[in-house]
Amino acid sequence: MKDTTLKQKSSWQSTPILGRLLYFFNRGKNISIALLLIVANAFAWFSVASRVELVEAAPILHPEIDEIRNHWNAGDAVGETFSIVVTDQMAMETVAWLIEPRPNLPFSHPQIEIHPNSVTGGGLVYFMGMRTPVFGRATIYLEDGKPQANVEEIGVAGTKAPAFVLEAVKQGQAIYDQLSMPVEITTLELHEGEVLVEGVYR
Repeated sequence: MKDTTLKQKSSWQSTPILGRLLYFFNRGKNISIALLLIVANAFAWFSVASRVELVEAAPILHPEIDEIRNHWNAGDAVGETFSIVVTDQMAMETVAWLIEPRPNLPFSHPQIEIHPNSVTGGGLVYFMGMRTPVFGRATIYLEDGKPQANVEEIGVAGTKAPAFVLEAVKQGQAIYDQLSMPVEITTLELHEGEVLVEGVYR
């Protein structure tokens, strides 16, 4: 290994000055082209993202959800059961209601579609002054009385999500895993456009 290094160094030192200049020029040109391509790609990505228009759900807390929420907060229905059917629209309006009083959250225009085998969701994330549409698809299942999601796909502006988005999802999942719910979900049935949720107050 030592002999090879010495030979390489000796070869480099014997290279003419003009050859060295051409080497650095070509190397710098390649780096410049690569940087230009990265910048152009990022500009195109954010340009498409900024033009995306999503339906904006009204911030509404539906009475059925509000009743469960009140018992949840008051803890006055321990042992009692509840049942509710939540539609796509109800889910989007509830999320919109949750984020409305929190203007610092960099998220708006929640989008939710419930299917028998999965749930797709997303919205607009504000990043670097741009509105960036983020979408994901997940399978939903019950584990120890708590809904869990197995994220199968995440996309940003129609392309694969960058690393920072994936990391944010992981952090959000970690926070959710630490939460203790005052209800135990006993039934979670997904149908096209709606989900049946049944459970018991703890």
